[in-house]
Amino acid sequence: MNITIVLVIGAVMGALDGVGIFFEPREPYKIEILLAAILKGLLVSLITGLSLKGRSPWSHGLGYGALYGLAFALVVFLAKGGFKSVDAPYVVPSGVVSGAIVGVLVARFGFFN
Repeated sequence: MNITIVLVIGAVMGALDGVGIFFEPREPYKIEILLAAILKGLLVSLITGLSLKGRSPWSHGLGYGALYGLAFALVVFLAKGGFKSVDAPYVVPSGVVSGAIVGVLVARFGFFN
């Protein structure tokens, strides 16, 4: 596994996932949320890369990425109060989709054999 490429994929996807917070004018912690999204992307990418074996098919990357994206999104969802929060339910589908994309990219570009 090429750790640099895997981490770059995670950081970029995490940043793309979190940059939408800048469109919310009432949010006071924009930078902190963006940094948390980048960290989440890094962790999902790294765990996905560690779960894959050598040149795994893209479908394995998609599955692992979606699974780990869901797990981290559920952590954020529950930390924000679950369904009591207005915007927390949107975190879960976004986490699954971004995790799946990360998984496909890691499976495709993260390994050189």
